[in-house]
Amino acid sequence: MSLISCKTYCHRPIIKLFKMSYERDYGNFQTYIFSKFKVKHKQKVERKFFSARKRLQFGLSRVGNKNQMKYSDLLPLNRLWLQYMQQMLGVESFMNIPKNSNDPYWENINLQLMKADFHGARISINQSKCPSLIGVRGIVIQDTKNTFRVCGTDNIIRTIPKDVVKINIHLDNDIILKAFGRELCIRPAERAVKKFKNSSIVAL
Repeated sequence: MSLISCKTYCHRPIIKLFKMSYERDYGNFQTYIFSKFKVKHKQKVERKFFSARKRLQFGLSRVGNKNQMKYSDLLPLNRLWLQYMQQMLGVESFMNIPKNSNDPYWENINLQLMKADFHGARISINQSKCPSLIGVRGIVIQDTKNTFRVCGTDNIIRTIPKDVVKINIHLDNDIILKAFGRELCIRPAERAVKKFKNSSIVAL
């Protein structure tokens, strides 16, 4: 009797110890396995800039928002643009611009006009499919892919769709270049590096 009780007494701690060791090892194994497949949530990156929707909501994407720009403030910009166009067209005076298509420099002038940046240009609408646009004039404050935004002499900013108008580009000495707006429906940055074919060059 004493021998049996001694064996029972001696084996109980061993079984209990084995069970505790097994549970601990199995728990560690589960922790290891689940940690391998645990989905790690990415930390939300704070934006340093406003999204396009926020810029539109706050009016930050529109130049001259709320008609705060005056025509008189843009006259120095127009003078700079005229100097830029002289360099762009490669002429010392706008009087030297070719008058007809038989001139050998005609094609080059047309090509440079296509690539020009019109921010600061003084333009007016000569013809349009929309009668209300005819006669609109002003200095370009924003040149987008499909529109010109101009500030008129009345300090009102108007948006002109390019594809429905024929524009007059006013230079010094009452010289006017004429161009179809639909031929300028390209972003200014892309227009400057685009290779135009002869068939697509604007007719002045």
